[in-house]
Amino acid sequence: MNTIKTITLSTLSLLSVYTVKAQTFKEPVDFKLKNGMNIIISENDRSPKAYSSFTLDAKAFEGKKDGVVELLNAVLNESVAKNANISFKDNSGKLATTNANLEQDLTKMAALIQNATLDQKTFDIAKAKLITSLKLQDYDYDQTVNEKSINALTLADVQSFYNQISPEKTYLTIAGDVQLSTAKASAKNAFGNWNKHAANTLAK
Repeated sequence: MNTIKTITLSTLSLLSVYTVKAQTFKEPVDFKLKNGMNIIISENDRSPKAYSSFTLDAKAFEGKKDGVVELLNAVLNESVAKNANISFKDNSGKLATTNANLEQDLTKMAALIQNATLDQKTFDIAKAKLITSLKLQDYDYDQTVNEKSINALTLADVQSFYNQISPEKTYLTIAGDVQLSTAKASAKNAFGNWNKHAANTLAK
């Protein structure tokens, strides 16, 4: 449970930028979907929104190339389009929505993650934007995310890393203005059919 609490608190600290209200969370509830995905839910009826964070298990990706996660995030952000509720940054996917729209928006985020558009055009656009952001220093990136590490990455590198992502190597945290039963059902409906034991088929 200590690990679960650590992941939950870390995730919620990242999500705190969305609200200034005091947070008083109930004891987190954790379980796994049948595909092995780790789910953590924490109810807080004082929160104005429902928050979700999709996070990779760092231990499962030791030895990954520097900057590859942030570049994958940049690629995923190219597919977010006008959905202001979803973003990919800080090694995770984030969602801030209402309790009523949780399942709908969580399903959209799941679709982006499970069916990433990893073609050369999208990669080139995302890479250029990330490098521009690094030059402008408009965001506090991890020290491993720099112009040298990003320029060294290819589309094949990002595709290879993406192919390693599978449900049992990930965590989904749902917190805030949510009901446990509703959050469980939303997580199951959004990610329950995700099965990536086999390699992904990606656009070239």
